Order: sequence, then C-alpha cells, then structure tokens
Amino acid sequence: MLHYMEGLVLRNSRKPTQLRMSKTLLWGMVLLCSTCFLGATPLKYTEDRVPSSLNPVFADDMYSVRIAELLFESLVGFDKTQRPTAMLAASWNIAKDKRSIVINLREGVKWHDNKPFTSADVEFTIKAMTSRSSQISDRYLAQIIKRVKVMGANQIQIIFRKPLSKPLKWLHFKIIPKHRFTKRGRTRLPRRSDYFNRRPYGTGPFKFVRWMGRKVVMRRFAGHWRSPKTSLKGVNLQVNPDKNIQREVLRYGGFDAIIRVRPKDIPLFERDRNVRLYPYSTNDWWYVAFNQKRGSLLRDRRIREALTYGLDRENLRSAHLGDGQVISGPFSPNDPLYNFEVEPRGQDVEKAKKLLSAAGWKARPGKPYRYKGGRKLSLRLLIARSRSSYKSLCLAMQGEWRNIGVEVKLEWLGDAKWNQKVFRSKDFDMALHIWNFDDLSTIYPLFHKKGIRNYVSYRNKEVDRLLQNATQTTDPVIYKAIYGKVHKILHKELPYLFLWSLTNYSALSARVRKVVIHPFNYFHYTHSWTKR
Repeated sequence: MLHYMEGLVLRNSRKPTQLRMSKTLLWGMVLLCSTCFLGATPLKYTEDRVPSSLNPVFADDMYSVRIAELLFESLVGFDKTQRPTAMLAASWNIAKDKRSIVINLREGVKWHDNKPFTSADVEFTIKAMTSRSSQISDRYLAQIIKRVKVMGANQIQIIFRKPLSKPLKWLHFKIIPKHRFTKRGRTRLPRRSDYFNRRPYGTGPFKFVRWMGRKVVMRRFAGHWRSPKTSLKGVNLQVNPDKNIQREVLRYGGFDAIIRVRPKDIPLFERDRNVRLYPYSTNDWWYVAFNQKRGSLLRDRRIREALTYGLDRENLRSAHLGDGQVISGPFSPNDPLYNFEVEPRGQDVEKAKKLLSAAGWKARPGKPYRYKGGRKLSLRLLIARSRSSYKSLCLAMQGEWRNIGVEVKLEWLGDAKWNQKVFRSKDFDMALHIWNFDDLSTIYPLFHKKGIRNYVSYRNKEVDRLLQNATQTTDPVIYKAIYGKVHKILHKELPYLFLWSLTNYSALSARVRKVVIHPFNYFHYTHSWTKR
C-alpha cells in the first residue's frame, strides 16, 4: 500500500537561544509533572503532525500507519527476522495451485469492546478494501483477491485472481470490526467521515482512550490474546511540530521516543547516554514532480532533463539531509525491484544550458534567466509547510537552477492547501514530495495513465503495457524484469526528478528496553518492549 511520507518540521524562531531553551525546559517539566500525577508511566512518543485517521483502512500517511500498529492487527505478521508469523490467523493451508488459501483464525480474540473476533470481520475488511464503492485511496487488494468464502466462525477461504508465489505477503492488512459498521442488521462500508475514524476499536495490544487536540491516549488492552510481555502500561502520542522542542524534551525525560531524528541532531544524541539511536530502513524516496498537463512548460522533456542536470544531488543530500543515496528511478535501493544498471545523472551545467537552448530558451546578456521571445523561464515549486525544516535545501536547489537560467519560485503552503493544489486541482509546475512504500506497493498508480496517483499527467504506452503485464504475471523473475524495464524508461522520460532515498534514525530513551523496530511497521514489536 502506498502512503504519504512525513516531512520534518522546524519552526524558524527569532527568539534568543536562551529564551527558546527556557521554554523547552518549562514544557518538559509540565509533561513530567503531569505524568507523575497520572501514576502509571506510558510510553510517550512524538510526531510532527497528527494522524489523518485512526482507521487503518484510511491510513494514507505514516502518522496514521504507525498508530494503527498499536490499535489493530493483521492476519499475518512478522517475526524478528521478518519472516511471516501467525497473528490473527492461527494457521493456514495454501492450495497446491497457489490460487487460494484457507485460514484458521485464532480463537478467543476480542475486540476492544470485548465483542468476539470472527471470520465475518475478515470478510468485511476485504470487502471494504476492494469494493468499487470504497473511499480508500489505493484498492490494491482488488487486483489480488477475487472473492472470499466464510467457512465457519473461525475459518475463511480467500481466492486469488492469479497464482501467487508468496500469498502470505498479501495478508498484512489490518482487520477492522464489522459490527461497528452494522446497524439494525444492515452493514455499510466505512466512510472517511465516520466517528470510528477518531474513536476506533481494534484487537491490538493497546486500546484507544481519547484524542484531545494533539494528544492521543492509549492504554494496554487487558483482554489481548497475547501473553503480556511488556511493562508498557499504555502509549501516548504527543504531536509537536517543533523539532527543537522534540529534541530537548526527549533529553530531559518528557518524551520516550522521537520517530524521525534530524541528521543534525544525531551527533548530540550519540553523546547522550540517556538516549539510544536506532537506524531503520524504509522504501521511501524523495522526488520533484514535473507537471506535464496540457499547456505546461514541463511537457518538454528537454526542460525536465535540464532541471535534472542542473542539480548536484549528492552534494545537496550530504549537506542538508544526512545518510542516503541518490536514486535513478522510482524505487528505493532497498527494494529488490531497483535497477542498479541505471546510473543517476550527475550534475552537468553546460549540458543543462545546451538542452534549454535547444528548447528555444535563450540566455540574454546581463540577465540571470532565460527567455523565449518575451517570456521568462519561470516555474513554481510547491512545498508543504510540514517540510519547512528543509528550507535551506530548497533554497540551495533554487540557487543551482538559477545557475542554468531557470527562475524557480518557492511556494510554501499548508498541508491541506498543498494536497488540494497538487493532487486535486493540479495547479503547480513542480512539487517536492516523498513516497513511502511497503512490500505490497506497486508504482502502477503513479505512472499508468489510469493510475489514481498519476497527478503529473504522465503518458507512455509502453509503460502502461509493462505495468499491466506486471499485474498479470505470476513469475517473480519476469515481474522483476518488467520493472527493470519500467525503471529504465522512467529514468529516460523523467516524469519525476528522482532525488534520494535516506537512512532513517529513531531516538528512544534508554529507559525503553528490548526495542526492535520494523522497517515499515514501526510499532509492530511493541508487545515485547519494556520501560523502566
């Protein structure tokens, strides 16, 4: 499933450093005192933004995906070597032709309202994720599951549309309770406006208590099927978009975890004996989207290529972002589909200038920018304010594009406004964004002409054909070969300016022990975490 990736937020402040530090310490003391009055000490983690939904069906951003790991569970999970392991599914039997699987559900599992978990919940969840009437953004299961057959209260059969080499990988989606969407005997599909999305019931190790503004409170679910191995009495999410405050409150004990640490804070935490850093890899990658709708200057591939040659991506990454790798196409190097035979373009300012001249954009003596007739080569780059901590990066990119004669105007928009302008109205020239993939994701929605996330209006018949073939093959070798070709074409065509894949670091208090972090499902192993 494809998810929006979070941005790190740093509010610029003109206050003196001492004043900012005093405010930080005061806020940390308030948090510590409130914890003392509560008695129990839950795990307290901080995010840059509030989740968009607590319903995993509508988890379109990583803030929502993470909190769903605490509240909900899937049929199949991961052991600590990341091999499939039983969760809500106690056992299974895969058909010899790999076109179906019979799942025996774990008995005695309760929802947080103490209603029993049954096969009807699994059937309902799959319907919610595959129905044409569903409001979810990515109906990826509709391409995999043909139908579901309930064989008993604790047994269900799933029939696939084609033989699957690894059918268990498609059973990691979270299950939601059918009875919460049933009234007077009638069941309806979930909606984005449902009260359930802000007050959910799951089967996970922690139970929702309340959501107050920027704080979500959860406590350990006493009726959970797994024998308690954790000393965590609960988990609290406290949102604070100021990364300076996040850093200092973790250091002084007000938080137990910062999900994503800024590269510039890593040396400080490495020297702090009260904090532990945990690196973890994800399949996320950064890019600049090139809008190719009718009438756009960026329909001309020469301009897109010139913009790519204009940037020193390696230097920009090392100077502003930290560890990572420049990429040449729509995959992270951690992804087995990444085509390492395709080398990223290096910076070549002279080549960029020649491409712009060939496209009719000429330099003028004494003028910093290029012109075609009386028109200046000027583009808008839209950036969400939740990524304002990357202001220096964006200014550096703007400066490098100026060196090849392109004026790039930076427009910082609130997240809702950014989403509306980019994804819905397509009112932009370029947009800085990050995609984060799990192991179920495909790039079909991004680059197929009918893809629901193809907001750059990209069209290529050969890419459409290859992406369609990838949905039909059952041979993993052929599947990888297809995407190797797609990677090569997209590198040449540049619907996006592919930027980087970065190494992520999380910082946790040394009081939290037995920490294991799953690369994508951050809280998957919290049932075994402990806190002193």
